[in-house]
Amino acid sequence: MAEEVQAHTVEEAGGGIATQLMTPQPGIMIWVWVVFIALLVLLHKFAWKPILASVAERERKLKESLSKADEAAAKTAQVEAEQQRILAEARNEAGKILTEQREFATKFRAQSEADAKTSAEKIVAQAIVEIEAAKNQARTDLRKDAADLSLGVAEKILRHKLQDGESKDFAERMLAEAVKG
Repeated sequence: MAEEVQAHTVEEAGGGIATQLMTPQPGIMIWVWVVFIALLVLLHKFAWKPILASVAERERKLKESLSKADEAAAKTAQVEAEQQRILAEARNEAGKILTEQREFATKFRAQSEADAKTSAEKIVAQAIVEIEAAKNQARTDLRKDAADLSLGVAEKILRHKLQDGESKDFAERMLAEAVKG
């Protein structure tokens, strides 16, 4: 029964727990505000400052990382431009070397052809001289052989005819003419 009285008293006093909680009470309100403000001060001093500091530090690091990334991108672009420039210079240099080598090859070929032509002309001239010398020698040999042959034939004819006296006079005349001439 005591419980009934107590429950009944609570219901009569405020109409239940829900009603009591919803009804503003000045003492509790003051304590709620004091706790709330104390909590705000503690949070501001011990939580928000470190949180804001870490957020600011993170923002600073992000900005620093972005600036480093921009610097790296700029350096990469600069290196790439330098690489392209060096590659272009190398291509130009290779083109010059190739042109020089072609010109050298052309000059060398022309010089070789001229040297070969000169050498061939010398060989032909020497061959002509040798042919002329051989031709003259052959003519001389031919004349000598013809003379020897003619003499041999003439000797045989003369031996055969020298037996008569007329031939002896002829031989003497010929001998005299040969000695004069």
